[in-house]
Amino acid sequence: MEDTNVTTASIIHFAENLEDQSAAFYDELTGQFAPYKDKFLGFARESRKNKVLIVRTYQETITDALEACFSFEGLSLQKYAVAGLSAKGHTLADAAAMGIALEETAIRFYSEVAVLCQSTLATIPRAFQRVAEGRKKRLAELRGMQ
Repeated sequence: MEDTNVTTASIIHFAENLEDQSAAFYDELTGQFAPYKDKFLGFARESRKNKVLIVRTYQETITDALEACFSFEGLSLQKYAVAGLSAKGHTLADAAAMGIALEETAIRFYSEVAVLCQSTLATIPRAFQRVAEGRKKRLAELRGMQ
């Protein structure tokens, strides 16, 4: 079933879950691949910061008009869903490939949402774009692990 009129609150909730899943994945990788522990801990920490940034920006800019009158028409959150993130039983190359897929999905999500909400207050799309840019750096680092 396609999402047709996604509210801002739905987007924020989705982003919170995405960042929680990302942090949990990278936390798990710290135990699996000790040489990269600090790198993966940093990724997990960044995901937690991303969540705080997104929620705080939303809470600071939310208005009844924004929530009641704005929707991300035509956006399908299903195409950005991530599942099955686990490093157990995988090689570093496999785990890096999973991380790359996660980061590519997250970048597409945050970039599309930033474009779709440009007509709202500038703070919301700027926060999404900032997260997308940070994830692009993470993506490059993961590609170097393959």
